[in-house]
Amino acid sequence: MSLRRLSGFFLVTVCSFACVSGFVGSENSTAFGQGNKNKPPKKPEPPVHIPERKISLAPVNPNTRSRAMASAAKVNELIEANYKKFKVTPNPMASDEQFVRRVYLDLAGTIPTHKQVRQFCANGDTEKRAKLIDVLLSQEGYSSNFYNYWADILRLKDNQITNNVPGRPYCEWVKECLETNKPYDQFVYEMLTAEGKVWDNPASGYILRDSGMPLDAMNNTIRIFLGTQIGCAQCHNHPFDRWTQKEFYEMAAFTFGTATRRGAGDKRFGGGNVVNKLRDEMKKVDDKFDGGGKYNKFLISNLFEVYDNGAKLALPHDYQYEDGKPKQQITPKTIFGPPATIEKGQAPRVAFAKWLTSPENPRFAKTISNRLWKRLFGVGQIEPVDDIKDDSKPENPELTDFLTAEMIRVKFDVKEYLRIVCNTKAYQREATTAEVTPGDEFHFPGPLLRRMTAEQVWDSFITMAVTKPDEYQKEPARVEAKLLNIDLSKATATMIYEHNKELASSDIKNSREARNKPYRYKGQLLVRASELPSPQPPGHFLRQFGQSDREAIEVSSEDGSVPQVLQMFNGPITHMLLEPESMMYKNVIAEKTMDGRVDVIFQSVLSRRPTTTERQVANAEIKAHGDAGYGNVIWALVNTREFLFVQ
Repeated sequence: MSLRRLSGFFLVTVCSFACVSGFVGSENSTAFGQGNKNKPPKKPEPPVHIPERKISLAPVNPNTRSRAMASAAKVNELIEANYKKFKVTPNPMASDEQFVRRVYLDLAGTIPTHKQVRQFCANGDTEKRAKLIDVLLSQEGYSSNFYNYWADILRLKDNQITNNVPGRPYCEWVKECLETNKPYDQFVYEMLTAEGKVWDNPASGYILRDSGMPLDAMNNTIRIFLGTQIGCAQCHNHPFDRWTQKEFYEMAAFTFGTATRRGAGDKRFGGGNVVNKLRDEMKKVDDKFDGGGKYNKFLISNLFEVYDNGAKLALPHDYQYEDGKPKQQITPKTIFGPPATIEKGQAPRVAFAKWLTSPENPRFAKTISNRLWKRLFGVGQIEPVDDIKDDSKPENPELTDFLTAEMIRVKFDVKEYLRIVCNTKAYQREATTAEVTPGDEFHFPGPLLRRMTAEQVWDSFITMAVTKPDEYQKEPARVEAKLLNIDLSKATATMIYEHNKELASSDIKNSREARNKPYRYKGQLLVRASELPSPQPPGHFLRQFGQSDREAIEVSSEDGSVPQVLQMFNGPITHMLLEPESMMYKNVIAEKTMDGRVDVIFQSVLSRRPTTTERQVANAEIKAHGDAGYGNVIWALVNTREFLFVQ
């Protein structure tokens, strides 16, 4: 079913709006960041060094496509059996225009350009959908898109993940794992077993994220990676599941001996309180230092590291169940599946990590396969995806078992799994527009109609505005890491003072300015959401459209709000499309006819050509208002529901 039936959209919007822009037919427009050819040349300035991070992208394996297609066919068979069982009429297959828009949003996190739409729709190759899926999974847009997905789940923060410890190295490591397509089980295992400081081993950021909260950390880990919520059993036997408080403590015992902070008086620092000692010395080096928190980004952050101290967990002092005694020391024990064997000399969390990521674990592969299915279809085979119980009934048990087995077969290769699902008939059908509420049966006649995520909306605007949306790269973590990462046992006040000066130096400031200047527009940095600081501050476009504050797991929102309406009507992000520097402007004026320009606008915003009626309305608007009418048409289309939804 087309969104055209539920949007009301263009006809009303454009007819009720006039002259929003100074969109004129200048032939000298340029893209953001490319300069203006009409300006007189300036005296060349000395080049500024802009550090970059080497990016290695792992493509999908061309040799496994036939096997992936065979697996997709098996998924089709299992879904179609359910259609017969429940007397479901599947949706028609999506048109090329619908498919190309959907698969770009789902895999690359943005709408396609009008040229990409035209190229795909004009292609007569019968395998063009499978080939496009492979291309998108192999490009940088994939890692950018799924970084945003994991940022919401893992609560990634560029600023501080705990007391004065920067999150940038950890965030960058997650992105690199996606770029190289690190197997999911290895990705998780490395986070759970990481040791050291975040600069030396960025994967340690996962454990540092819940520093000082060992019981909450276990609850979060089981919820994220095993799709199971045991948090209620932290204080009492679970009221809605079978987990007991003792079982919760037995699980937490695996990681309770993992510490995240050294004491300032640790003997490795030479005796005495190293922080107080260095603060006293700093007063002699920096006459403006009052002994406060000015240098905490060096002094406190370098106390934080992940290591095993062998601490043992005991039941709480007020434990009241018959299966244990207050303050009783607890032996680690898994809650389901095969037991975790702790080898001699091995930290219990290593055994826990092996157990959790094992193919034999009954919920590890099932949880990630179910999460990714929901990412593509809008609904999981099991709902909620993070609250699986023993009696949870999948929509299609045979399909759920097959998807779980496929995740194991491909050795937790997430790209290969997505390749399979995207090649199914169910994924390539028209979207279902009916509202599905918790508890409703949904048998996947097609993907569920859903609003774009905040990051998809933002990145789609970037695609329409910027020449090379994937070109910008945020400052590599190593720039600050080489200054912040110090050995407190050897550090001197002079060293810290000089490092702090370098952090604030003109070289770093000039480098950042040179990096960002070409991409700025009215105070906004026009780059992919994954390259912006995470999360953005309240009031930013991304936060207004539902980006989470990264304080809790998966609390992003796709609900509408008044600030969103105001942002779309009058915000700088919509109006930037009408500027002479935008790619939208450039692409429109490159066409010489009115019909050609209207086609560009529709294909850029909605990934399709206009209907006959829509073309008539658009043409009438342009004839009535001249070149400004093109701006009115653009503005009207980006304010439709059709633009904001993945159909």
